[in-house]
Amino acid sequence: MSPALDLSRRRARRGLAVVVASLLVGGACSSGDDGASTTTEAPLTAAADRTDVSTGDLGPFSFSRQGVAGAGTPLGAGLEVPDGSLLLGVPFPDLVGGGYRALLLVTGEPVEVFNSFDEQGAALGMELEGGCRGVDGELECTGRLLDRADGESLTLALDRRVDETGVVSGLGLRYRPPGSEETGGGGPSTAPAPTAPVLDVALPEGPVAQPDDADVAAALRVPGSPVRSVELGSRLVGMPGPCACEDMGWSFVVEVDGMIRDVMAAYARQFSDLGDPPDIADRRRDGVALLGLRVGGGDQVAEIRAVAPDVGPTYAIVTVIGS
Repeated sequence: MSPALDLSRRRARRGLAVVVASLLVGGACSSGDDGASTTTEAPLTAAADRTDVSTGDLGPFSFSRQGVAGAGTPLGAGLEVPDGSLLLGVPFPDLVGGGYRALLLVTGEPVEVFNSFDEQGAALGMELEGGCRGVDGELECTGRLLDRADGESLTLALDRRVDETGVVSGLGLRYRPPGSEETGGGGPSTAPAPTAPVLDVALPEGPVAQPDDADVAAALRVPGSPVRSVELGSRLVGMPGPCACEDMGWSFVVEVDGMIRDVMAAYARQFSDLGDPPDIADRRRDGVALLGLRVGGGDQVAEIRAVAPDVGPTYAIVTVIGS
């Protein structure tokens, strides 16, 4: 992996450019599969497989450990949460196919976390194109791992920044199973070397509190864009962070303690400035309801995706894609 990645454009304040396009059933930034038999479904992460987190594991972050899982927790398809990071909520599967996305809080060295996914992907036959660079006191890493033999891929977007808007230290990832990408070309020709440290962006020593629910994405959204908030019936898990989107984007995870459809509908109404809220798409798998919807189009899209098991907590991820 190159020590610096020549990104085609800088984010408009708070987004990350990444190299993948994907579609949700009824929306974007999901697996893009149509139920074709070439894809297989990654198993859902069982509660028993989650690594417990202590207060010390949170580092300087000051929030509840509820809904947070530690290193070693399986993500699916042979990938797991690396040392120096924590899974927020659960992996969020695509409604159709074996893909998923996840949001991680990075408490350790960001480049080491990024390189860990390079190593995990290489063990599965994927090669990385991408890297890390530091600009204006911010460390960002973007990349896509691709198995050119079968189309399996993993997209990564990591951001570490500490400034007047708040603290951002997260990694968004997007896994797509074999059969999702064209094979035989278009991917990296060689496996790059690991990224060398390019910028030391240290987390604050004092407690880092969660952002205000009334403007949960203040440190990530484009200045001047509408305020986005945590809806009644849900609570923020961890910290908002980047998403592995086709374009600029950010996301946050919530645990839902209200009626899941009502909470998703409330988020859809919140983003109605982007377009008319659609019906909620849903599917059941292994005793779990998977729900999703997409609002908007063109320059900006909002997605809400939820995992609601018959037994256990329900989580949702809210993602905004675009400028």
